[in-house]
Amino acid sequence: MKTYEVIKETFIPCSGSQLPDNREILELRLEDPAKYVQEQYMRERSVEYLATEHNGVEVIEALLEGGRKHRYTFSEL
Repeated sequence: MKTYEVIKETFIPCSGSQLPDNREILELRLEDPAKYVQEQYMRERSVEYLATEHNGVEVIEALLEGGRKHRYTFSEL
């Protein structure tokens, strides 16, 4: 298991802003960041996941119905 600083950002399309509507910073011990994100949305009807890496930092976006988007940024500590 590895320890990560996780930044979770929530974007809601109705606000009209390109900035996140909500931001949380967490410290988590995880085996697999992608599995963690998928477990957060098991009850959603439709989810599309996009995973990228920027300068060694893993970024996973969960795109939900209605244009909602949640972005998780995982930085290993």
